Amino acid sequence: MDIAVIGASGRLGGAIAREALARGHEVMAIGRDPAAPAAIRGARAVPADLDDRDSIADAVAGSYVIVPSVTDRTTADRSRIPATAALLLEPAPRAGVRRIAFVGGGGSLHVAPGPRAVDAPGFPKRYRAEALAQAEAPRILEGAGDDVEWTFTPPPQYLLPGEKTGRHVVRAGDEAVVNADGDSAVTEGDFAAVLVDELEQNRFPRRRFTAGS
Repeated sequence: MDIAVIGASGRLGGAIAREALARGHEVMAIGRDPAAPAAIRGARAVPADLDDRDSIADAVAGSYVIVPSVTDRTTADRSRIPATAALLLEPAPRAGVRRIAFVGGGGSLHVAPGPRAVDAPGFPKRYRAEALAQAEAPRILEGAGDDVEWTFTPPPQYLLPGEKTGRHVVRAGDEAVVNADGDSAVTEGDFAAVLVDELEQNRFPRRRFTAGS
């Protein structure tokens, strides 16, 4: 499977790229500066202007799926995150790519039976703008036509450093997966494995899903 990862130089994007490579998939690491994603050993670094539809179309051509893992912090409102979702909807099918697996933010998840994590009292103010921007991305994807099959996968509230453990639960919907203590957490390795599992199995087309342990 040819997988185009936008943001492979980041924490989650890098974990996903390495998990996909370990399973024998081909990975294109896409970014403005090819030197950053080139650090993912075995991936093919592909430069692209993330504000230019033609540049994106050229970069992702030949891929089976695009995995945007975007946490851009160049603007106060983090508007690049939903803008990336909107930008991809036209060049992806034009380049022959029908699937987009968007890596979201845990603030968009609901903690049953309460509100979204981002709306709960005590949510850290410094992360609020990014969480709200991440919550906009699935709304944009839900408005896509039949040309794109998308999934939206936010990690849980606590994304822990660490390798795969296999001790996680995957669930469709908007509610966080919590353990017996009420915590929602998963290791980076487990989250990357969950995302690549979905790329291979396509269990949640046009749906949101998450994982926790």
